[in-house]
Order: sequence, then C-alpha cells, then structure tokens
Amino acid sequence: MSVRSVRGGRAVLVMSVVMIVVTQTSTAVAQRSALFGNLIRKAARVSDDVPLRRLDEIVEDIGKSRSAREALESEIRGSGRALENAGKSASRSEQVLMLLRKSTNQLDPSLRRQIELLDEGSREAALVVVRGGEHLRASVPDLAARTRLLQDGGTETVAAVGALGPDAARAAAKLGEAIQGGGVVVRGVGRPVALADFGRVMSRGGNSSWGFWKTYVQPHWKLWAASGALAAYLANPETFQDAAGHLTESGFQHLTELVGTAAASAIRGVGRGSGKAAEEVSTALNETYLTGRRRIYAITGTVVLMLGLTFGFRRVRHYVLKPFRWLHEEPKAKPAPPFVSDGEFVDR
Repeated sequence: MSVRSVRGGRAVLVMSVVMIVVTQTSTAVAQRSALFGNLIRKAARVSDDVPLRRLDEIVEDIGKSRSAREALESEIRGSGRALENAGKSASRSEQVLMLLRKSTNQLDPSLRRQIELLDEGSREAALVVVRGGEHLRASVPDLAARTRLLQDGGTETVAAVGALGPDAARAAAKLGEAIQGGGVVVRGVGRPVALADFGRVMSRGGNSSWGFWKTYVQPHWKLWAASGALAAYLANPETFQDAAGHLTESGFQHLTELVGTAAASAIRGVGRGSGKAAEEVSTALNETYLTGRRRIYAITGTVVLMLGLTFGFRRVRHYVLKPFRWLHEEPKAKPAPPFVSDGEFVDR
C-alpha cells in the first residue's frame, strides 16, 4: 500500500469523525432550540407556531447577559434563604431545577423531562426565559400584542423581561406599539430601530441600563421617541450612559443636539433627582443671600415674616401660642388640708 493511499485513508477517517461530531452537535443544538421555543411559548401562552428569533444562540446570549446574571443570583439567594429557614440545603444546580419544576409544573411531562436533562448553564437560561414568558403573559394581556412582541422582540427581549420583571414587559410593549405605529423617529442612526434592540440593550446593560431607561427615558418618552434620541440610544447606549446608568456629558451633548438645550437640561434635571436639586438650591442660597451682611438681613426678614403670620392670622396664632397658653392662666388654689380636733379629722 502506498504512502499516498494511507494518508488518503486517514484523511477520510478524520473527516468522517468530524462529520459525526458536527452532526451530533447540530442535532443537540436543534433539540435545545426547540425546547426553549416551546418553553417560551408555553410560559407566554401563545400559539405553538409563533416564530422566535435567535433560539440557537439563546443560552450563550443569556450567559453573557448582565441583567440575567443579576436576576439569577438574586433569585437563587432568595431560594437559598427559604431552604435555610426550612432547615434544608441544596446546591445551586438543585435550586435552579427546583425553581424550574415549580414554574413548569403545568407543562407536558415530556417537556419537563427534557428540562431535567439540560446542563447547568442551559437550566439557568431556561429559568430566565420562563420568567420572561410569565411576565409577558401577566403584563400584556392582549394575545395579539403579546404574539407580535415575541415575534419582533425575539429571545433577547424575553430574556430582558425575565431578568427585569413586569415593568420591563410593559416598557417593551409600549416601545413595540410605538415602532409599529411609526412613532419612533430615526435620525442619524443609519438603520431602523427594532424592538430586539431594547432587549439587547437591557440584557447587556442590566440594572444600570434599566435604571437609565426609568430615570431619563420614561418621564420624557414622547420627547425621546419623536426627536430621534430614543433610536440613537438603542443603537449606541454607551454614548448616553455610564456603567452606573447615569447620563454622561457626551450623552447630554448628543441629547442637546436632538431635543434642544432646554429639553435636554430638563431631562438631566430629572435624573439628578430632588435630593440633588435641593442640594443645589441650598448651595445657591449659601453663596448669595446667606453670605456676609446678607445673612443678618435674611434671618431678620424670616423672623419678621413668621411674626407677621403668627399675629396676622387667627388660626396660625392659635396653634403657635397653644404651648404657651398656660402662662396666661392664674394658678389654682390648693385645698386646705384637714386638721385634727378632739381626735377627729375635720374638713374646712
């Protein structure tokens, strides 16, 4: 046998092994994708034929999702405390499986058996999407709207909702309706905005992105949507927010270009919060009216104002002087003590 024929035989053998491995892997991925699709549809209670995007990458996507990790850790800690209070213990994998069993007890037994055969990472991903389906079912009662949300948002949005809760489901539904109705203006992004962008941003950014959305976007929703700022944020959130979920200076500048200085300042002011606003007011007062001789005038003016209110309005005077009313009352005479006469007490 020639060397060439031996090498050719080895090459065929290697290719055969590779093909077998690839085929088995592809089959396993296809089965897992089908399982996750069934889980999402059953949890959300939509038709079994609703198409879902990115099912093949769902486990990997959730593994990279900051919001999913945060939600899983929180739920597992809660489960661990409940077990500890009951005098029991379980590993992380066992806790995830227990939570899944509790959430899927109404599913087909064959589907539940497939869940138990998953590896640990896939089980955790399954728990996240089951939670997402449950939140969507509870927060978006209209079947047609829920179906459209799943089709347009894909698994990224389901995972984000599963991690962030019912409020995120309602936010996704509102965004989906706005996109569907042409209410989200796209300016300078280069591509149309999609509901899946919301899921991607919230999944990757976690609570910081969700906090940014609730603090800056929701209170000024129409302004963000109509100006193109919302599309710009969903396309490139790092331009607008920092790791803590605060509006950055570059984000403020970009926002100013899109909505104007006054509106951008109002949005940033809401994000700073009342505590920050009160602090700034206090600082402004200290630096103006409460410095030097102005401090004396300010205090004197305040005292005069309070006295004027006290003596100018009967109701104010009544409550202000109530603690001192006893000073205007005459002391009551004390009764004389009894004295003894012929061995008896006699009252005066």
